[in-house]
Formats: sequence, C-alpha cells, structure tokens
Amino acid sequence: MSTESEQEKKQAEAEESKGERQGLFESTGVYARPFWAWLVLACAATNVIFLGGKRRAFGVFVAQLHVEFNQTVSLAELNWIGDSYAAVGYMTTTLSSTVILMSGRRFRIFQFAGSAFVLLACISSAYVPNPHWLFLSHTVFHGIGSSFILSVVGLIVNEYFDKQHNYHILATTLVSGGSIASIVFVQMYASLIEAYNWRNAFLVLGAIYFVVNMSGVIFFAKRPGLGDYVSNKSCVTAVAQIDRKRAPYLVLWFIDRIMTSVVTYGMLLNLADYVRRRESSLTKASYLTLLFASGEASTYLLGALITAFTRDLLHNKLKWILIGCTAVMASLLVVWELFAADRMLSNFLAFLTGFTMGPSITFLFPAGEELTSLPGHYAYPFSLAGMGVGMAISPALTALIAERNNYRWFFLIQAFMMYIKLAALIINVVLQRCCGVEQSEIDGYRSIELDSEEKRKADEAAEEAVH
Repeated sequence: MSTESEQEKKQAEAEESKGERQGLFESTGVYARPFWAWLVLACAATNVIFLGGKRRAFGVFVAQLHVEFNQTVSLAELNWIGDSYAAVGYMTTTLSSTVILMSGRRFRIFQFAGSAFVLLACISSAYVPNPHWLFLSHTVFHGIGSSFILSVVGLIVNEYFDKQHNYHILATTLVSGGSIASIVFVQMYASLIEAYNWRNAFLVLGAIYFVVNMSGVIFFAKRPGLGDYVSNKSCVTAVAQIDRKRAPYLVLWFIDRIMTSVVTYGMLLNLADYVRRRESSLTKASYLTLLFASGEASTYLLGALITAFTRDLLHNKLKWILIGCTAVMASLLVVWELFAADRMLSNFLAFLTGFTMGPSITFLFPAGEELTSLPGHYAYPFSLAGMGVGMAISPALTALIAERNNYRWFFLIQAFMMYIKLAALIINVVLQRCCGVEQSEIDGYRSIELDSEEKRKADEAAEEAVH
C-alpha cells in the first residue's frame, strides 16, 4: 500500500511539474526559445554601439563649433558639452537601474522613454541659438535617455547571459562595443556636417537613433522563469551591504575607470581640433581621431572573436591584459609627445594608443566583475559611474590645458594619467591575491543568476519550446 501510495505521489508531482513547464511556455511563447536570447543580445549590442559611436565621434562637432564660435565659446566648454551628456548618463545608471528593478523590470517602457529623450535631445539641439544652450538640450535630455538605455541593456543582457552561461564574457564584451562604431561614425559625422551643416546633422542623427533605440522596445522582454528580486530591489542601497573589506577594490577600480575615461575622451574630443589648426577640411582633420578609434575598435573585434570561439579563455585573465596594455599605452604617449611633429609617426601612434586603450573599454563589463568581485548587475553601473566622473573632469585635464598651451604637453599629461591607472590596477590585483577575494554575496539580495531549480525549469521550458 505504502509503495503504491509513494508511486502515485511521485506521478502526481511529475504531472504538476510538467504542467508548470507547459504553463511557462504558454505564457512566454517565443521568448522561451533559445534564439531569442541572441536576438536580445544583438539588439542590445547595436544600441550600445550607436550610443558609444556618438560619444567617440562628437569631437567632430567640437572641431566645427570651435571654428564657428571661436570668439564666444572656449574649447574646454565645447569639451564639457561633448562629455557632459555621457557623464550624466553614466553617473545615473545606478539610480536608473534601481528604478527599473523596482518597476518590475519593465524594460520596454524604459527603453521607449530613453529613445524619446534621445530624439528630443537631437531635435532641440538643432535649434539652439548658441552652443551654450547645448548644456540643456543635449546634456540633460540625451543624458537621461542614455541612462535609461544603458541600464536596460546592462540588466537584460545579464538576465539572458548570466555568470553561469557559457558565453557570458562574449555577451558582456559585445555590450561594451561603442568603439566599433567610431570607424564609421567619425567620417559620417564629418560628412554630414560638411554637407548639411551641424544643425541639420543633429536632425538626421535624431531620426537614425530613434529607429535604432526603438528596436529595443520590440526585443527587450524579461527572461522567462526569472522572478523579481527580493528585498527592496535597489542597486543604490546595495552598496551599503557590501563587505567593508572589499572597499579598497571598489575605490581602486573607480580610479581606474576615471583615468580611462579622462584619457579616452580627452583624445577623442580633441584630436580633430588638434589637426584642424593646420587643416581646413573637417573630414581630413578627423583622420587622427579615426585612427585612434580604429585601434580601439580592432580590440573589440579581436575580443569578440576570441570569446566567441574559446568561450571562457579570458576568464580571470582580463586584469593581466589591462595591466599590460595600460603600461604600453603610457609609454607610447610619452613617445608621441617627443615626436608629435612627425606626421607619419603620429598616425602610427594614434592607432597603437587606441589599440592599447581598447581592452579597458571593450572588457568594461566582465573586467568590472573580475576586479570588484561584484555580480554583473552591480559591477556594470558602478563601472559606468566611474567613467561618468572621468567624463565630467576630462575637459579640465585635457582641453583646458591644450587650449592654454597650444597642445604642448598634451600627450605627456595623458601618459601621466595612464600611469595612475596602471598603479591602481597593480595595487588592486596585489590586494586581491593577498586576501583571496571571491565573488561577493550581498545580504538580502538574490543574484541575477537563477538558482538551480529555477534554472532547471527554465531550461526544460526552452527545450520543450524547441521541440
């Protein structure tokens, strides 16, 4: 009797489990299919590439505005216009992520809001009476839009490609790929401005960005089988719950992100103006910017290929890549300062410095996890916040000095900041190896990764969807 009773109980449990899985599939439909995760990733990467491409190509606008408004707007002010919208977007991603989580992860609503703000920024910027108004039209509106879109991208990619996923590093690398767009965007921006003027260029870009960003409204559905977070779901208050012993790693990584941002955008926003002083054509004046951006983009392509074919080859090795590339770039910048008059060598150094800076941008997401020991949905906005601070102070450390000294010592100052970055990385790695840091577990929060039972149910539902 007892044996038959146990068999009936097991059969009932099996039927109940099967019913739950069928119900999951019926309620999620196509979102449960494995290919949907790759569509989400492709859409997320495209959004980041376009947003990142604009940040890197905005130096073309800076060069043109500096020529038209040379008597009323300084180079430092134009740099702040170019940096500030991205700084606002980066520094508020933690807050935006918190709002999105507290809303129940309504990714599509926030993606639409971000798309609308970016469109508003481009349209209003086309009609400003002078560049000073861009601090309102471009900095505020585009900053809010970027914050929403970047937060949505970071959260949804970490849902579909969590830490246990075989292609986690590939996915997080692809959504750090703003550099790849620079190859096209730098010349495209220059051509648009020369053909239609900078005001109409803003209108054209607004239409393009709205179409690209709105694609996320179609594809950014929540991952099936993944429930909401427990506790208050806040990324902001999570910082208070991190073990204080880990604070030095967070501080050192934050310093690294600041220096990375200062140098990257200091180069991208000023190289076109640096060449424009002796070159009348805006398209020709952007060649150093293009070479630097191409070097940075090539590491993105290389990193994507390596992680696609080897999956986890770079797991826990990114810190060594960052240290080596940072040391080489600092030395190259010193050489550039000494031989800046040599045009051929400057072209070569522009590409090489971009190439050695590339890993610090390309691997921002996975390297942040590795060097802070935080889960991705905390490490990503924390890393972006550091980049945002760097953007905010970059004009004072780059454009202001370049304008006052006619670009004398410009590359040497960038080298000095890279050495600060190198020191922060080395100290971080030494401390982690001495203390044996492991992935942190934040009390009161459930990690974005599914527990074993939920993961099993989600995987079984996906398999049934295929069959």
